[in-house]
Amino acid sequence: MAGIGFVLRKLYKQDNLSGLFRASVHSAFAATGPWIFTVVALGILTLIGRNIVSAAVLFDFRIILIYNFSFSLVISGPVFMIATRYLADSIHKRDVTSAPGMLIGALILLWGIDIVIAGSFYFLYANLPFAMAISAVINFLLLSAVWLIGIFISALKNYQLITRAFIYGMLVAVASCLGLARHYGAVGMLNGFSVGASVIIALLAANVLAEYPSPVEQPFAFIGYFRKYWEIALSGLVYNMAVWIDKWIMWFAPEAIKTGSGLVVYPAYDSAMFIAYLTMVPAMAMFIFNAETHFFERYMKFYREIEGRVNFTRIQKNHQAIIRSIFGSAGYFFLLQGAITLICVIMAPEIIDFIRGNYMQVGILRYGLFGALFNVMALFLLILLSYFDCRRTNLSIQLVFLLSNALFTIISMRAGFQYYGYGYFIASLITFILAAIAVTKHMMRLPYHTFITNNASIRIMNFPPAKQESNAGGSW
Repeated sequence: MAGIGFVLRKLYKQDNLSGLFRASVHSAFAATGPWIFTVVALGILTLIGRNIVSAAVLFDFRIILIYNFSFSLVISGPVFMIATRYLADSIHKRDVTSAPGMLIGALILLWGIDIVIAGSFYFLYANLPFAMAISAVINFLLLSAVWLIGIFISALKNYQLITRAFIYGMLVAVASCLGLARHYGAVGMLNGFSVGASVIIALLAANVLAEYPSPVEQPFAFIGYFRKYWEIALSGLVYNMAVWIDKWIMWFAPEAIKTGSGLVVYPAYDSAMFIAYLTMVPAMAMFIFNAETHFFERYMKFYREIEGRVNFTRIQKNHQAIIRSIFGSAGYFFLLQGAITLICVIMAPEIIDFIRGNYMQVGILRYGLFGALFNVMALFLLILLSYFDCRRTNLSIQLVFLLSNALFTIISMRAGFQYYGYGYFIASLITFILAAIAVTKHMMRLPYHTFITNNASIRIMNFPPAKQESNAGGSW
């Protein structure tokens, strides 16, 4: 989607360290803003909060936040994936008048689902005090809104506001949590975190409405996309479940903790995996930066010149340029993430000691780091498949990730503590291999797929190709 990419390219062309650094920072928040906000804020609160509140209060706050972070992402996945496709198509058509209405409509739809699910869980299942249950549901709604409004980030040009929104929100969340914790305990901390999330939502929503100053009309026009692009909606659910399924399963490990409220959690596994996921941020920032400054230009040139009816020699030249961009960049991504992973694996004991964890977490962290390496590389490949509208291939690979992560996590859990985290690593490796094969096969035959398998007129004339990838293209 056009937007922040224009600004990133402008910073990149400054050809100095300052421009590259700013582009990288803004790419990081554009790619992983909600994740950075939640994990970093939670880490700061854990380190500082120990000196302000009891361990029990801090634990109650963390477990609710982990549940909300996890399930809000999974539940909102289908909605924000469909909303992303709808917004992308609107930008491609150069008609974004429906964007404000779509934001409001998607938010109403998502919150309607959230209230039913989160309300039933916290009021009917979890044994929580009324104030805590209310605060948990509100926090769930706000985190879902952050995930949803995040789809507009790459379409916005005000990269400074995007970065500032997450930084301001994180600072407000930390200050509010610590300020309310003294008098209201875990309920105060949860509400303080919600205040920080509200700041992010308000700043980003204001920027979206300023970027698209159109009246709110037909807020539910995007609903039809759920039927048209059911693979995308299902992918939003399946992939996010795949990322979290190992944590959910490990909540039933022998070492897991079951609270009086009925909620279960395994802090040793969760915290080690959170650290492993944080190592993905630099590579994700680099990927967004590279995709918007190198790959996207070649991608657009390939299709625009086909629309301009250039000769086959020119198409082949553009095809090779895309291949060089993808596979050349893949090496840099792997080296960057590999170097970060290797350093963190070596320093795993020191990292665990810094967060005041248990030395038994070292093994989990190391498996998690290797899993994160292949997970982030697989994610990049899945995004590339989305660029070329390979919806069913994407969904199939994500289903393999979900099932393999569940299967191997159960096997590793039953094998014993020394194998905890091994299931996630194996599942991520398998997913990466499958995604790499799929991208390579598709890219080698890109002109064929462009003219045949993704050509709507071929299907209209009933000339089915040997292998048809998906429904007609569109813009991702």
